[in-house]
Amino acid sequence: MIFKAMSSRKFEDFIADFLAKIGYKVLDKRVKIVINNVEVGEVDILAVDDYGRKYAIEVKSGKIDVSGIRQAYINAKIMNAIPMIIARGFSNDSAKTLAEELGVKTILLDEVFVLSHDEVKSIIEEVLYDVINEFLNMIVSTAQFDDKFIEVAEKCDDFSCLCREFKFNEDVCQEFIMKLKERINVKRLTFKKLKTYVKICKVLKYMLK
Repeated sequence: MIFKAMSSRKFEDFIADFLAKIGYKVLDKRVKIVINNVEVGEVDILAVDDYGRKYAIEVKSGKIDVSGIRQAYINAKIMNAIPMIIARGFSNDSAKTLAEELGVKTILLDEVFVLSHDEVKSIIEEVLYDVINEFLNMIVSTAQFDDKFIEVAEKCDDFSCLCREFKFNEDVCQEFIMKLKERINVKRLTFKKLKTYVKICKVLKYMLK
């Protein structure tokens, strides 16, 4: 499903635009829920309908489960709003039954969305830009790796192997991996990703000699 490829923030913005098109007025997005100066949660979208009824809306790119319904219901009650969830569907019958029992309004994406060619093109472009940006960030970061690191990373198949080769104990290994992830600055660093970028780094170094 194309929605799952979008980042959560872009997906929420996409849904906010959709709500405006079907008659809702979006008041705010990513609204913090605060009780006695303590942040206890967040509502993805706050909106009102033509009758002035306020909705606290949770946006899910996947399917709704029981836990998500409970959370949406509680958040809405705290904000004195009607609970709504927009998602691809229900994870099971229990989730659907609970939503009906608690009065949580649901909009199921697979039932309402027929995307135009331009909309699909726009979403794909956004995803590609994110991927390219992450790729370039990682290339810049890995360009400074020394030859020893590149040699070891190419030989290994996981982070544990990397730590063993450098003779790191468990604590040092965890700190090393954390700093490595911070340095490379990507959303989800897997060893497969690291190995790919290290290979690219090696090629670039060879070309620049």
